[in-house]
Amino acid sequence: MEDPLKPKPVPLAAETVLWFEFLLDPNKITEHLQCKNPEPSAVELIMQFISMTPDTAIASTVVTPGSDLQNISGASVGANATTPAASAALNVPLLTQQQQQQQQLQLTRKQLALKILELKVATWLRWDLDALEKGLPVIMQLGLLRDLCTISYGRIVSIPFHSDFDLKISPTGNERAARFALTIYHRMVLRLQLIKDSALKSPRSMFQTVDQLQQFLDTPTQPSIEYLEQLCSPAAASKPFYVFHYDSFVALQCDTLSTAQNYDLMHLITPQELRAQLQFELAHYYLHTKQYVLAREAAAACNASLQAIPAGATRYFCHVRAEELEGLLQACGISAQQQTLLERFHQSLLNSYADIIPILRQDNRAREIPLVSRRNVELDIEGAISTGLLKEMPQQLLLHVAALNVVRTVFEWGNIFGSVEYFEKYHDLDYMPPIMEAMQDALTYCSHAEQSALKHFLIDCVLHQQQKQQMEQSRQLLHTLRGMAIFSSEELVDLEEQLVQASLPVLSNSLATLNDWICHSKMNRVDVAALERQLISCTNANSVRILLVKLCGTAPGKPLWAINPSWDVPQPLKALIMAMPVSFLQDFSYVLLGKARELATRGSYIDAVSMLSVLKSETQRQELGSSTQLMCKLITWEILHIQITQCLDEWHQKPLDLQALGTRCKQCLGALQAGDSMMPRLEILESCAIMLLNLTDFPPLLYLDKRAQQLELPLAFAATFIEMEKMKGPKKVCRDAWELMLSMFLNVPKRAAAAGAGIGASSALQAFLQRVRHQSVFGLAISMLGKMHNILKDDPNHDLNCEYMQLWPTSINNPNGYSLRSVSETLQWLLSEALSYYPQTVSWLKMKGDLELAIGNNESAMRCYVNALVTGTDYCTMPLQRNVADDYVIRKMIRCAANLGCHMQATVLCQFLDEIDYGIVFKNLTEKCSNFTDAMDAYYSCIWDTTLLEFIVNLHAKRGEHSRKLEAISMMGTLELNANNNEEIKRESAMVRKSRFLRALAKQYLL
Repeated sequence: MEDPLKPKPVPLAAETVLWFEFLLDPNKITEHLQCKNPEPSAVELIMQFISMTPDTAIASTVVTPGSDLQNISGASVGANATTPAASAALNVPLLTQQQQQQQQLQLTRKQLALKILELKVATWLRWDLDALEKGLPVIMQLGLLRDLCTISYGRIVSIPFHSDFDLKISPTGNERAARFALTIYHRMVLRLQLIKDSALKSPRSMFQTVDQLQQFLDTPTQPSIEYLEQLCSPAAASKPFYVFHYDSFVALQCDTLSTAQNYDLMHLITPQELRAQLQFELAHYYLHTKQYVLAREAAAACNASLQAIPAGATRYFCHVRAEELEGLLQACGISAQQQTLLERFHQSLLNSYADIIPILRQDNRAREIPLVSRRNVELDIEGAISTGLLKEMPQQLLLHVAALNVVRTVFEWGNIFGSVEYFEKYHDLDYMPPIMEAMQDALTYCSHAEQSALKHFLIDCVLHQQQKQQMEQSRQLLHTLRGMAIFSSEELVDLEEQLVQASLPVLSNSLATLNDWICHSKMNRVDVAALERQLISCTNANSVRILLVKLCGTAPGKPLWAINPSWDVPQPLKALIMAMPVSFLQDFSYVLLGKARELATRGSYIDAVSMLSVLKSETQRQELGSSTQLMCKLITWEILHIQITQCLDEWHQKPLDLQALGTRCKQCLGALQAGDSMMPRLEILESCAIMLLNLTDFPPLLYLDKRAQQLELPLAFAATFIEMEKMKGPKKVCRDAWELMLSMFLNVPKRAAAAGAGIGASSALQAFLQRVRHQSVFGLAISMLGKMHNILKDDPNHDLNCEYMQLWPTSINNPNGYSLRSVSETLQWLLSEALSYYPQTVSWLKMKGDLELAIGNNESAMRCYVNALVTGTDYCTMPLQRNVADDYVIRKMIRCAANLGCHMQATVLCQFLDEIDYGIVFKNLTEKCSNFTDAMDAYYSCIWDTTLLEFIVNLHAKRGEHSRKLEAISMMGTLELNANNNEEIKRESAMVRKSRFLRALAKQYLL
């Protein structure tokens, strides 16, 4: 029977050719390379040939003609042997017979044949070192170079060449080939210096030592530079240079023992082609070594040599592309191409904004430079002026750059803020002439739509100056517009009429301009109503004073403090004000107190405190009598109350001085403790107590009068915290807070509920919890409500867990007398409130998930659990720890996923348990998926348990789901899931898949 787990071999494509087929039939390689997209490619063929021919040198032995071993220098050479005349031309003596025998390289015919084939393929690529460098590892490049030198010199050659390298050529070598190989060698010496760092990090083959690569990279480059420069010199032009032809390398045949190469077919190339390629690489090397003068000379010479090559000539050696040469010339600063506006723009930035105005003026025509870059330049110039870096007419430069940017902004449809900022920033300067100059320069290059945009902008400019009462500037601008030929005569007449109407005199009274909608009537009642409306809407104490003075002059028929019924004044202050004689101070005090309270209710705390501060300074005058000192103290407490409210509302923003605020709260509570005749309102006392509770300053709260109902909860919480600090071990703490909180959730009979009983207690609890801000106070309240929920629900499967829960009692007398629903709703609201201030508290997120699951909101519960896991792993960048997701939480997540119909998610979550519960796993896998977000094969990449994958493969096989079965098998075959891996690899594999799964859950439930 066929094993379903055994991977099946993938059949090769029909056009794929294996490497040994070329060894059996050498003529086949030409047909293969001539294909449009050969498989394998030429570079891949070279890699396969080199990998099949490791460096294996065999000791010199006597080889018979029929042996499998061939000796290069003893092989038949025929017509291609190097003659003494040829060696003399190279000034290299021929090897003696004894030296030949000592330096023979013994290779098998297979090795020799593969080496010739790899050189033949490289010649097909015309020895394009860029292509070889891109496709071959560095080690294989060196192997290819070594094989080229070995075949060309006809003897064993090791690289790198030593300083005393013997240039002698054996009879089977060739002078032309040796010169070509030596040139390739020196080119690679320089090229590998450019990629030295990456070459040392590249993977190395088993038959290449690290020392050999390091030795080649440490080879001195000066001899190579001198050799290549000598080839580029005019003196070397007299000596011809040949490159290999594809047919120069003769593949070995099975029916002949000849290993001779056909060197007569080598190409003769022009000196210009040779120089172009060598000077290009020398320029690159000089740039790399920061020899910029030499690089510029070499790049210019390369360009000249390349221009000297005929246009249609076939190049066998030079592979320089025009765009690469242009990039090199630009890097050297000698490019013949004209710079673009963007290039000139960046060049101007480097040269301290030289010629920036002409560049921006031209860009208003071409619109090539991004507007963002132009705006950044404007801000950079402004910063340079402020720091004193620009000293030559900096303000004029900034004004012209800003004006040019405004004109460019006109063409960017939808950008409406550039001109507004310009007018506001430069209103003290003569800002219109630069704009008009820039517009007239760009006008002739504008389309009809763009001219229309300019026209609308200029109309806005005229109307803007009209609103600013700059009539003379408006008329000058209108005169300039007549000569621009973009406005019709009717439009110019209409603009002029608008300027005439705007020049009519208007009332300069600021009060009239604020209320220009009011018709000027002589009726006294209308005027009084207008003043009353202004009094109600104003938010400034001085404006209130002025308006009250004006209203007093109208002989009002009712007190001025009664104008707005919504002005509510606290009772102690109201009693003091009403006891005052009827006067301006009475009205002024009442109105300011009422408006301050109204502003504080709307959240305008700064304006409210400002009004009360003005009133406080007003009541400190000595001529007002002794009652004003008492009133001043009451106003101080009202200011404190508003500042506490502001601090609680802006808790995570920029709070007030919390230390000073806490001191003032203690002083306010001290008045209650001292038993003064005039005490703060209970609302202020409660705010001070809650503020001290949020500041974790508990001792001052213990000595307060507990009879005040509003102070019961803050005092009970403070006492609990102090006992927690003194407590050692799991001792239960003070039950006052527990019993007080528990009493808030008593079941109220219907008659009592209709009469309002029990409503006061719940509202007092909510008012207290709404003003809690400190994390520990939130945690204590949440733990109490969570413990009540567990006891009243009495279901271990839905127990809630969080910090401090061990402090509270484990039972409640008469649990049926308490409302579980009220506890659940209050806890749900409190968790949302606490998480709005501390959203990364993992324990609260998990508890909210437990509560949602207990209520039956499975999706909300899953969202909370996933949020907790993502937060606990720092957004999936850290491993998942057990304190974040223990088995208790994971099992609840499994239950939620199963209830939502996401059985595959529940299956993957089973892997997060300390011990995988395969019973739950197999049950979930056999369930039919009922949720479109839970495709089974979508989570295969998140599974690291091989037993689970085996079951999935078997399940797919039973269902006949062949493609899914193959996908699961491929996942099992990955290296990181190998059963023989060590524990560290297994942990790393599990961690990666956990993070991947958490990201998938976050994408589904949190986005």
